[in-house]
Amino acid sequence: MNIVALVSWSPEIRNILSLSLGIAILIGSVVLLLSTNTGPRTGMLIGTAALLGWMMLMGLIWWMYSGSPASLGGMKGTASHWRVVDVNIGDIRQSEVAQATRLPVFDDPKVVDEILAKHPELEQKVTQGNPGRVITVGDLVEALPSVADEFKLTPDDLGGWHLLTPANSQRGDAEAVAGAELVAKEVFASSAEYKVLEAYDIGGKENDYPVPAHASCDWPLPWDTGCWHRVNNWFATTFRTHPEHYALVQVKAVVPEPTVPGQAPPIPQVDPEAAVVSVVMIRSLGDVRFPGFMIFLVSGILFAITCNTLHRRDKRMAANRAVST
Repeated sequence: MNIVALVSWSPEIRNILSLSLGIAILIGSVVLLLSTNTGPRTGMLIGTAALLGWMMLMGLIWWMYSGSPASLGGMKGTASHWRVVDVNIGDIRQSEVAQATRLPVFDDPKVVDEILAKHPELEQKVTQGNPGRVITVGDLVEALPSVADEFKLTPDDLGGWHLLTPANSQRGDAEAVAGAELVAKEVFASSAEYKVLEAYDIGGKENDYPVPAHASCDWPLPWDTGCWHRVNNWFATTFRTHPEHYALVQVKAVVPEPTVPGQAPPIPQVDPEAAVVSVVMIRSLGDVRFPGFMIFLVSGILFAITCNTLHRRDKRMAANRAVST
């Protein structure tokens, strides 16, 4: 009774037993039918070859489609992600990453004031619905992209680094990873203790076909790109190595302010005396397709061995029948 109660309670044990029973019934019944017609050894060999052939095809499908958005499921490896390589407090020019030392150091509030002095209409546009918020350079560039050229915020002026605007999905992923690293290393106790100033990226694999300015999607190529341009881009980028892709997120501590019960939390203000903390990350491409490839490779080799064994058996039996007749 104790064993029955344990199996009925534990979902892990119940799932393992259910899977084992399913395999035993589905595969065992096929092997049993084959064994009654061809003998136990041959039946087991035929059933094993069929199973390995099926696994080879499934591995091929998983290998081909594991990286697509509409994936067919199956075994997947680690997806591409940001990996932190350096957390620098203070002068970014002292970073251990050579690419990070190329980023010019500039006074973010000063640049914001210069932009707003020339484009005062941007302040209302950026702070609409949230007065008193801290405005960053990325907010202003997102509101008016021409500001980047006007105030020398292009990659040519930033040592090859691209300024990422707050709406950029790549920036969101980098901020999440940077925040988790800062809390894990106890630089800050929580995300409420700092304010993200700017985020940048450099390197990575670029498309040969230029993305038009009116593109409104996050795919490598816009939806209205022609077929021939897509084919050309595929041939141009498929056989190119992946250069290192770095992201850099800069944060600064905020002035601690108590929250009054019954009132909205105060809008965090950046502490002007605090040091800038820069989190440098490198893009790891992951190995999403690797498990599918290994299943395809191993199953394919074993499938070839079992098929060759069956083929040699058939030849041996044919030779024995020829001698007997």
